[in-house]
Amino acid sequence: MEDIFNFDGGAHPRSIPTRPARTRKELTAGEPIDIYHWAAVALVTALMCAVLGYAAGTPALARAANVTSLVFGAMGGALMASGVVRSLRARSAAGERLRVAGVPVAETR
Repeated sequence: MEDIFNFDGGAHPRSIPTRPARTRKELTAGEPIDIYHWAAVALVTALMCAVLGYAAGTPALARAANVTSLVFGAMGGALMASGVVRSLRARSAAGERLRVAGVPVAETR
């Protein structure tokens, strides 16, 4: 067994943590972000803050959590709306017809 309490010889090779090699690619400058992912993150955070607001022990903590919930809810809604607008602009620029797929329409005779 090795002497783990030997402090004279410097750092033990196994005691220095090594970072794993990076396997995912970093975003390049022109690569678009997934705006719906961040909208979902903001909306889940808003829900979490609302729950914490109800569970808070004092009125000041409840107000702070509810204000934070409103801020994150507004951010999530804005991100979601901007994602929808961006996809609609991309479709109209591509010349595609804007239609709702799979919705039955009543026919008049």
